[in-house]
Amino acid sequence: MKKLTLLLFLFVLLACSQKNKDQKALLTERQSTAKIVVKHQVKTIAMETVLEESFLDSTQIGVKGKSKIIVNQYRSDDSTCVEITLFEKRKTKWFVQQQLHYLKDGITNCEPEIKDFNNDGLNDLTFKSSVAARGANEIRKLLIFDKASKKSILIKNSDQYPNLQYNKTLNCVDAWLVYGGSSTVFLKIEKDSLRKFASVTLEDSAIEITVIDKKGNAKIIKKELVEDLEVYTRYDNYAPLTESNSSN
Repeated sequence: MKKLTLLLFLFVLLACSQKNKDQKALLTERQSTAKIVVKHQVKTIAMETVLEESFLDSTQIGVKGKSKIIVNQYRSDDSTCVEITLFEKRKTKWFVQQQLHYLKDGITNCEPEIKDFNNDGLNDLTFKSSVAARGANEIRKLLIFDKASKKSILIKNSDQYPNLQYNKTLNCVDAWLVYGGSSTVFLKIEKDSLRKFASVTLEDSAIEITVIDKKGNAKIIKKELVEDLEVYTRYDNYAPLTESNSSN
């Protein structure tokens, strides 16, 4: 009886020992797999990034002489990104005030431009963010310089409206959309968005003028056929209707 008990004890001991070995082997295998996954993740994060374009301005942006901006376009294996760094000058040194990152298409260059879009005397920034179906439509993101915070505010829907410019006649922003015809769209900057309040559409030998209230309700105030209509015309006013000029 004692021998039988001893044999059973030895059998259990061997079984436990083998189970521990199997568990250790499985743990080692999982750890090795985890290391491979981690290495793969590190490799993915460490993809080569190339600086394609760089732009610097320290004389025109924001508060002149007190603001500086650097716009860099980077390309990695699977994406293109724009990095915008805004600086403020305190005494004689520049300090980072804001840093922004945006994905963009991999076709166009940034080609940043410094202009005042809200008539506050402080210049703002636009840069190309994507390419439109037609080459005549230039798509840009607009960032308005805010004097109070000394930071740039992205106008979220600015890249929905091609060929943006400041409209001196109506003290607003207008856009020009080119397709089989064309549309001049008149917009107000409200907080971080553009709100459409009027448009002039030229298409199929017809001109149509529409006004839109703050709730988004549209009303056609004029529609007429025009013989030999030049459909690719931009306007700086809709009532009365006046064509845009280069001084706008």
